[in-house]
Amino acid sequence: MQDTPLRSDAEERDYHAGFARVMWLAEQAREHGWTLTDRQLVHEILHRERAAEIREKSSLPILGTYVRSAAWNHGQADGLRTLLQVRRERYEEIE
Repeated sequence: MQDTPLRSDAEERDYHAGFARVMWLAEQAREHGWTLTDRQLVHEILHRERAAEIREKSSLPILGTYVRSAAWNHGQADGLRTLLQVRRERYEEIE
């Protein structure tokens, strides 16, 4: 997991909530037999990092129920990286 410096408890909660959400969705997908390819995981990581970058640079306030903070997006990106790393470790064990 990438060490992302957090400035407050709210950001830390958002980060962990984003990370936990990705892990929960991964578990739900696994239960249904769905999988993402490595390419799809990398694509999603890039999207989350880009969303975090936009949120950090934006001077506009966060409004709306579905708008998430930069910490949330960083947490999701790190969760996706963790899933990718676990997958790589499994492939290495098989070979």
